[in-house]
Amino acid sequence: MRLFIAIPIPEAVKKRLLDLQQPIEGMRWQAKEQMHLTLKFVGEVDETTGNKLRKEMTKIAHPNFSMTIAGIGYFPEGKHPKVVWAGVKQNELLFELHEKIEGYCQNMGICPEKRPFKPHVTVARTKGTSKRAVTSFINQHKKFAVRDILVDEFVLYESKLHSDGARHSRLQSYRLKSDE
Repeated sequence: MRLFIAIPIPEAVKKRLLDLQQPIEGMRWQAKEQMHLTLKFVGEVDETTGNKLRKEMTKIAHPNFSMTIAGIGYFPEGKHPKVVWAGVKQNELLFELHEKIEGYCQNMGICPEKRPFKPHVTVARTKGTSKRAVTSFINQHKKFAVRDILVDEFVLYESKLHSDGARHSRLQSYRLKSDE
């Protein structure tokens, strides 16, 4: 099973992200069902490890929080764009949640991510899209922002690869604590 842990994106926010879409040659826009903020890509694991991970994540205690999606960018930075994303403003509670999840995964023997955590929501993938078209799109939407998005859960997803892309299904949701 191919697993990842992510924050689901509320429907109203997905709609705002979908509103960014426009015809750009080679740009494959992310489907609404695919939109999430990845906290940890686990990768391919056997069912026993998947079940253990499911249980381990229940041990994470973390307060709910609000985040702001702001700005558009692309990966890999400085090279030819492959992924276009909506960024997330610096958020201490988001980084703490990521660190907790990463720590539990490492304790289980799941390799840590080598790249620094750069929270984002993928909005498109490019294939043969000119860098100029991507930077023009980014400049056009540089003031894009959605504020006060409540994060009150994270989810363990299974991702199945198909010829038309990956399909994600929720395996388990984990509630974050409210301040009350």
